[in-house]
Amino acid sequence: MADANTLSVFVTALNEQANLEMAVAVVVAAAEQGFDDYEIFVFNDGSTDRTGEIADALAAGNPRVAAIHHRRPMNVGGCIREGLARARMHWSIQVDGKGATTREALDRIFALRRQADLVIPYTLNTDQRHRMRRIISRTYLMLVNTLFGLKMHYYGTGALMLTALAQQFTIRTSSYAFNAEMIIKMVRNGCSYVEVGIEDRFDNTGRRSKAFSWRNIKGVCAFVGRTFWDVYVARDYRRRTNEAPPAAAQE
Repeated sequence: MADANTLSVFVTALNEQANLEMAVAVVVAAAEQGFDDYEIFVFNDGSTDRTGEIADALAAGNPRVAAIHHRRPMNVGGCIREGLARARMHWSIQVDGKGATTREALDRIFALRRQADLVIPYTLNTDQRHRMRRIISRTYLMLVNTLFGLKMHYYGTGALMLTALAQQFTIRTSSYAFNAEMIIKMVRNGCSYVEVGIEDRFDNTGRRSKAFSWRNIKGVCAFVGRTFWDVYVARDYRRRTNEAPPAAAQE
C-alpha cells in the first residue's frame, strides 16, 4: 500500500499548448510542498496542436511526470479512468490542463485531505463566467442534487479521492460527468466528504470550456440515466477489492 502522504494527479489536456506547461508547474509545486511523493500523468487526449510535444518535454524534465498519448479523444472521464487504473499513490485528483486551477486552490484542497475520504471543491467566483454558462451550471446542479438526494455545491471539478477507495467503484460515463458520477456513487455508498470553496482562473490564454460540445452533452444525458439506474435499481456499482474493473463504456 502506498504511503498515506502520496498523490497521483491526472492532468487532462485537449489542445492546451498555451496552458499545459503552466498547469503542470502549478501541480508540481503544490505536490512537492504538500506530499512526500507524487506522480503526474499528463494525458494528451487526441490533441492536434503541440500539446503532445509539450507533454513529452515535461515528462523528460521530471521523472515523476509521465506523458500518455491518445490518438483520438477519450474525454475527461476516459482519462480519469485510465489514471485510476495506473495510480500507485494514496490520494488521486484530476486537474484540467487549461490552467484554471491555481496553486492556492490546490493548497486548500490538499489541506483537508485528512478530514474525509473525498475533498470536493466548488468554484466561488462563478460571477466571472458567462451568464448562460452560469444558468446551465445551476440547472444541472439542481437536477443532479434533486435526482440523487444530495446537496452538493458543485460537481464539475475533480475531487481529491482516496485512490484505493475510488478504484472500487464502477463509473460508466467517459464524459465530463465522470466526477459527478464518482461523487454521487461514493457519497451515497457512505464515503465521507468535505467541500471546499476555491477560485478558478478565467484570465488565462485560450480559456474556453469544452464541456458543452455535442459529444459531451450526449454523454452527460447518458450519465444521468445510467447513474439513476445504478443507484436506484441495480444498486450494484461498488466492486469488491479483489475484483478487476469491467470494460469501460464509451459514449
